[in-house]
Amino acid sequence: MSQTANPVPAAAQVRPVLVYDGDVGDLFGVYLLNLIFSILTFGIFRFWAITRLRRYLWSHMRFENTRFTYTGKGSEIFLGFLLAMVILIVFAVGIGFSYAMLRESHPVLAMLPVVFAYLALFALFGAAHFSAQRYRLSRTEWRGIRGGMTGSALAYGVKWLLFFFLSIITLYQAVPWMQVGLVRRRINASRFGSAQFRCDSRARHLYLTWLATLVGTVVLMIVIFAVGIASEWASLSRVFADPDSPSAGIAIRRSIPIIIIGILVFLIFSGLLATWYYTRMLRLLLDNTVAIVPSPSGQDTLRFATTVTAGNLLWLVAGNVLIAIFTFGFGVPIVLHRTAKYIARTTLMTGTFDADHLVQSTLARPTFGEGFLQALDPGIV
Repeated sequence: MSQTANPVPAAAQVRPVLVYDGDVGDLFGVYLLNLIFSILTFGIFRFWAITRLRRYLWSHMRFENTRFTYTGKGSEIFLGFLLAMVILIVFAVGIGFSYAMLRESHPVLAMLPVVFAYLALFALFGAAHFSAQRYRLSRTEWRGIRGGMTGSALAYGVKWLLFFFLSIITLYQAVPWMQVGLVRRRINASRFGSAQFRCDSRARHLYLTWLATLVGTVVLMIVIFAVGIASEWASLSRVFADPDSPSAGIAIRRSIPIIIIGILVFLIFSGLLATWYYTRMLRLLLDNTVAIVPSPSGQDTLRFATTVTAGNLLWLVAGNVLIAIFTFGFGVPIVLHRTAKYIARTTLMTGTFDADHLVQSTLARPTFGEGFLQALDPGIV
């Protein structure tokens, strides 16, 4: 398979993968009830709230005219969270005890437990994303068939940690390899019944886009800073000459609108650059992903594609952010609704398969759900 982003197949061969038919009004009802119960239970209900939202979204998403079913339970996520918190507390106590013991013998050695703690937390953060995806897949069913993942979450976390350090050492030049490599690892570990997913994307095809985005962002920052300094140089020179004078205070107040405008311009244009980069990455990943379904004649191959563009992705992200901000968070159902519709509208597939040949997964189902992710990155839906 070609490693570059393949063009979307001809219209006669391609079809949408998903159909979303949810109603934003119904989603508001689920959200408001979740909010009320979360307030009454001092936030404890949020684990059940996540489950109720997923059940609604999953049940209104169709693949091959059959709806998905989410079988996860709020109690599974809650117990997973409690277990994660106990482990993290015991870990913190152990690190603190080790630090206190070593500090008495040698101050330098006392830093070893602290360094180990940071490394372990970074690796655990990566592992938490892997295990959370495994839990969600294991609780997602289609025609009674459930998903799952192979491999070790801890091994994925270590890989995440190594990629993170590599990105820092290379001054962020390895970021595409980190992002594509980790997503490829999660896709290749994913299963749905007897179907296997395969992603053959390579980050080298994304590097020039990343480099242009990085350089463009730095240049944008320099230009905005230079223009701001030049436009307010007369006022700023008075501030530098006599910071305590009344004119210095006036000059500082006059500079505030310029600073705000500069920040807004930077956010807009850096957002455009970032959207362009992530669009290329999404195309690279999806256009090189297939699902292989065993059949009596051998195997059926489903190939994925996407119609994501920088423009419509920016419209989605910017719109979601503005909705969340100006509704003070009450617009979350609109954000979820828009995102689900966008995913369904832009994800395409070619190829056919006989669903009767898809058999049940034999992978073990995790007992608890995404506890570490909820502990380390709360608010995940």
